[in-house]
Amino acid sequence: SLLDGATKIDKLVKILKERGATACAMTDHGNMYGAVKFYKACNKNGINPIIGTEFYICPDLNDKSGKPKISHLILIAKNQQGYQNLIKLNSIAWVKGFYYKPRIDYNVLQQYSEGLICLTACIAGDLPKLLLAERFDEAEAYAIKMRDMFAPGDFYIEVQDHGIEEERKILPHLFALAEKIGVKTVATNDVHYLYPEDWEMQDVMLCIGTGKTIDDPDRMRMNGHEYYLKTEEEMRTLFAGHPEAVDNTLEIA
Repeated sequence: SLLDGATKIDKLVKILKERGATACAMTDHGNMYGAVKFYKACNKNGINPIIGTEFYICPDLNDKSGKPKISHLILIAKNQQGYQNLIKLNSIAWVKGFYYKPRIDYNVLQQYSEGLICLTACIAGDLPKLLLAERFDEAEAYAIKMRDMFAPGDFYIEVQDHGIEEERKILPHLFALAEKIGVKTVATNDVHYLYPEDWEMQDVMLCIGTGKTIDDPDRMRMNGHEYYLKTEEEMRTLFAGHPEAVDNTLEIA
């Protein structure tokens, strides 16, 4: 992710190989610039490369007025058809939907959903936003609509725990909703850098990307320092009560 992700592909793959990882997904914000390099590096090291994008999604990509209403959504290519649709959606986002950010909307997604696996994303996703606002009926309706947009079993409710209060507040609701509508959960961790101590370097990158200085009190910054490449053990400890959410990363892979 441009001026946001401080992860070098070669170094990432080296660590994955050392840890015995069998697969890795890369979902940069709003682009696929690194996909070819990532694909080649993974293949060279016997790791299954999973290609995706963390899309910026909005109610209407033709609406270019006022402050943009943008949420996040993870889409992953399941097969060749999905990869083609991922490319198509990225092209539409940049050519037709660009307004502050490259954007798609749900109408376009519906047209190009074949072959894609969908995750509900971080707390900047529409589902977490609805739950945080305690709009539970709307959240359920949204989740059902998304479930039915993709092939059976290809829609997952994403769960994360970076120690953020908002995340922990909605985690029980995410698990309960998944069970209620008959979909699976998947545990992920936002990886913006490789090691815990790299947070300062990534913080500087964010400042460059947003045109701010480190000592600006009003600048954008990450909430906490948990956005590194966690081990399987760390993830299993975080989600000890829901081991299936960690297991489902292997199902997607």
